Amino acid sequence: MLRQGDFNFSEPRTHGGRRKGAGRPKRKSGVAHATRERVSRHDPRIVTIKLAEGLPWLRESLEARALTYCIREAQRPDFRIVHYSIQRDHVHFTVEADSKNALSNGMKGLNSRIARTLNMIWRRTGRVFRECFHDRVLKTLREVRNALVYVLNNHLKHGTLYDPCGMTGEPDVFSSGRFFDGWAGRPPDSEAGSDGAIVVRGGWKLSCGWKRRYRAITLDAAPRSGAAA
Repeated sequence: MLRQGDFNFSEPRTHGGRRKGAGRPKRKSGVAHATRERVSRHDPRIVTIKLAEGLPWLRESLEARALTYCIREAQRPDFRIVHYSIQRDHVHFTVEADSKNALSNGMKGLNSRIARTLNMIWRRTGRVFRECFHDRVLKTLREVRNALVYVLNNHLKHGTLYDPCGMTGEPDVFSSGRFFDGWAGRPPDSEAGSDGAIVVRGGWKLSCGWKRRYRAITLDAAPRSGAAA
């Protein structure tokens, strides 16, 4: 017959309690979770989300259509996606948010919507993104212009130009370039924020502020490597 042993609470403990190395192991993340810079509706941000390793590419017709649908559906009055660029394993955005909560909630909604949609397409479950998102505030007009070049012409950085119709001198089809009114010598196909547009028109800095100081952007302008850092 099994007998329950006696517990002697007067004896010194040899395990448990507070001691060096005790507790749950700390998780290591690939990105340092630094405090985000103050969110202001006057300052746009460049935001990047990255796929987890081993997933299919995003620069495919079906995946790209799914992402643009998610982007359109994620637009909110206090969280606005002004531009985007879809690359093979990551997506760049320029966004505006009215507050810290608006940025956090807007990106959570966008990420979860994209994750659910892609998992449905790929007929899988599980994690889709490596981490939440990486962002940087664009405080000056120079930073705004550099970020626009970086996002809209990001395919030049990766050498992934896709031209299904044989057109030259056209914006990347996996970006919001066709809604951009800051190209040199090329008007937008339709205005941002119009019926059927995926993105919305940005505030003063993104829409016209940078144009007052800097020239229009050419379709072959090479992105600066540090623009999204």
